Amino acid sequence: MRPGELAGAIGGLGLLVSLFLTWYTFDYTWPTSGWGAFSVTDILLAVAAVVGMSVAACVLLRISVSYPVAGSSVAVGLGAIAVVLIVIRLLDPPGSGHVELEYGAWLGLACAAAITVGGYLGMQPLKAPTAASAG
Repeated sequence: MRPGELAGAIGGLGLLVSLFLTWYTFDYTWPTSGWGAFSVTDILLAVAAVVGMSVAACVLLRISVSYPVAGSSVAVGLGAIAVVLIVIRLLDPPGSGHVELEYGAWLGLACAAAITVGGYLGMQPLKAPTAASAG
């Protein structure tokens, strides 16, 4: 497995886990997970997470030769969309009143970025091994 596929898989798993963690605290007492804070955004983040993990699963299970590159390109797009959606929700949190950002939101942002970077690295062509010079 290449570094890009590993980064995408770790980012995907982390993003999926972060949705179950606390993203916001409303009015000092009401903690809310990523699933509870969003209506559609959480579904898009989960899809990006699954796509990020699917590339590594395909490589590990040797399901397809072409899917890792194609899946990586989809992971870049969905990961970038996930990063943008999370940044928007960090700058403009849902709800009204006093809203505090929690660790789940920051973890989600880092993992969405990892999916994007991992997908980009997964799209890069394989380098041919170089022959050691015979001496």
